[in-house]
Amino acid sequence: MPNGDSPATASAERPSLTGRFPRPAFIDAVGHSYNRRGKRVILLTGNVLDQFWSPPFGSFNPLEQTLYQELKEKFLVLRVDAASGMSFYDAVDAQELLKVCQLVDRLATRGQGLGDVQAQIAQTQHQPLPMLILLRGMSNAVTRLWAGDKRTYKPLCVIMQFAPSLFPEGDFDRLSELDRQRLVTFLNWINDPFFSKSGNFVVLVSDTRSEINRRVLALPVTEHVEIPLPNALERAHFVTQYVQACAPPGATPEFESSQQAFIEDTAGLKLTSLEDFLETSRRTGEPVRRQHVLAEVNLILEAELGEVVKVNMPDHSPKDIIGSEATTTILRSIFQRCDHPETAVSAVLVSGPNGGGKTFQMEAFAAESGRIVIELTGLRGMWFGQTDRLFERLRWHITTYGKVLILVDEAHTAFGSVHHSATHETERRLAGNIIKMMGDPRLRGKVLWALMTSRPDELDPDVKSRAPLQIPIFDPEGAARQHFIRELFERRSMALSAEELHQVFQQTTHYSARDFDNLVREVKAQSKPVLEVLQIWQASTAIVQQRRLQTLIAALHCSYPQLLPEWLRNTSAEAIQKEAQELQWALHR
Repeated sequence: MPNGDSPATASAERPSLTGRFPRPAFIDAVGHSYNRRGKRVILLTGNVLDQFWSPPFGSFNPLEQTLYQELKEKFLVLRVDAASGMSFYDAVDAQELLKVCQLVDRLATRGQGLGDVQAQIAQTQHQPLPMLILLRGMSNAVTRLWAGDKRTYKPLCVIMQFAPSLFPEGDFDRLSELDRQRLVTFLNWINDPFFSKSGNFVVLVSDTRSEINRRVLALPVTEHVEIPLPNALERAHFVTQYVQACAPPGATPEFESSQQAFIEDTAGLKLTSLEDFLETSRRTGEPVRRQHVLAEVNLILEAELGEVVKVNMPDHSPKDIIGSEATTTILRSIFQRCDHPETAVSAVLVSGPNGGGKTFQMEAFAAESGRIVIELTGLRGMWFGQTDRLFERLRWHITTYGKVLILVDEAHTAFGSVHHSATHETERRLAGNIIKMMGDPRLRGKVLWALMTSRPDELDPDVKSRAPLQIPIFDPEGAARQHFIRELFERRSMALSAEELHQVFQQTTHYSARDFDNLVREVKAQSKPVLEVLQIWQASTAIVQQRRLQTLIAALHCSYPQLLPEWLRNTSAEAIQKEAQELQWALHR
C-alpha cells in the first residue's frame, strides 16, 4: 500500500506532533493481501470506529481518513453505504472518474455505455441495488483504460461502510428479495475474472466477520483483516501526544495515580474513549480515576456483548484468604506456571460445595499474578443468532488485554452439551466455541479459564477434558475450622474468647464460608455478642444434603489428593461414588 504524502483534513483543535511512530499494522496487512496475494475484496472488522496514527498528518484520524491518505496516490477512491449512496473524499477523484467513464462511453458501441454517470451517482441515495449495478459499470470502465495505460490511469478503490447492511448473513431462503438481489449482484461482480484480474479492489467495513454473508467470504478473491484494539504502545503514543499538545501547560489532564497507570488500565478501550477521559479531565480539572476507567470498560463490553461479560480488577489478594495452606500453595503454583506458554494449561476446574469461596480465591490469585478477571455469566440466556458474533467480539477483546483469567461461574449450567440430542443447535455451537477458544494454542499462557462449579459431574466431557488441573475447595474441618472462625472474627475487629470460639464451633457445623461471613454481618448489625445472635439467627439448613453431595462429587474431581479432608482421604472412590449416587436418588425423589 502506498504512503500518501499530502495531508487531508486533520483534527483542527489539536496541533500535529510529527514523529517516527509507524502507521497502523492493518494498513500493511491490507497491502500484503492486495499486492502479494492478489486479493481484491478486503473485509476490515474489529476496531473500525476508532482513530489511527497517520504519518502524513502526524496525528490520529478516523479509519476512512486514514485509509484515504494511504490510498489516494495510487487509486481513485470513492465511498458508499446503503443510506448515503455514493460519494467521494476529494472532488478531484470525482472529476477524474467521470472523465474515465465519459471516455469509455465514447469508445463503446452505441447503447452499451454508462450514460449520465453524474446523474446516476446523485440518485444512489437509499438505492443500494442500482448503486451496485453502477459500481460494476464504473469498475469495468476504469479497468479498460487502466489495463491499456497503467501510467496514466489509476485503478478504483471502493470503501463500503456498514457492509452488513448491504450483504447480511443468511441463506438465500432466509434473505429478503432485495437482500438476495444485492448479494447476487455483488457476487457476480467480484467473481467476474474481469474484476478479479484487474487492479480495482473493494474494502468492506464491518464490526464483525460473522455479520457479513458467508458467500462473500468464501470466494478466493476475498481476504479478512481484523483491526485490533490499540495496544499499550499505541495508547501511550496517543496520551503523550494529547498531553504535549495541550496549552497552556496548566490545562493538561490529571491522573489519579500516574499517566502510565492510566495507559495500563485502559486496555480494551478505543482511543476515542481515552480522548473522552483526557478531555473531561482537562476541562474540569478533575483527575482521571481508575474506577471510572473500569466502569467505562464494562459499559462498552455490555454494549457490545450484552450482560454476559464483566471485567473486574480485584483489589483483594491471597493475604485476605483464610483457608488451607495446601490450597493456597497449589493455586499460587498454578498461576505461576501459567505465566509461561511452555508450562501453562488452558483451563482449571474449581469445584466444591456452594459458598466455599471458589470465586474469591481465584480472583485473589489473579490479582497477585497481574491478571485481569473477565466474568462470563448468563451465557445460555443469550438471544438466538448472536453466538458467533459474541465470541468473535469476546476473542477480539481478550487479545487486547494483558494476561486474563476468565471466570465461568456455575459452569455446568453455563452452556449445553455438544453431544446431547436435546441440546439446541445454538447452545451446541456456544459450547463448541468455548471449547475452541480453550484449545487455541495462541492464547495459552495469556488466557487461563477457571470453570467454577458445584456440580462438575454435569459439565460437558469435552469442556472438562480441557481442564487437566482439577482443584476442589472444601469447608475447613477440625482445628482448621476453629482457626478459620477465630481469624475471620479477629479480622473484623471482633475477637472471640476461648469459650465463645468453642460454642460457635459447636453450633455452626453446617456453615459454609459464606454463612460465616453472614454471621459476622449479623453480629455487627445487631450489635450483640455472637452467642446471643446465634440464639435468634442461624444459617439455613435447607441445602445441607445438597452441599454434602457437592462435597462428594468434588472429591471425585481432584488432581491433588492432599487437598481432600481426612475422612475423604480414607474413603475409597467406590464408596464415595456409591454415597453420591444414593444422595442424588434421595434428593430427586
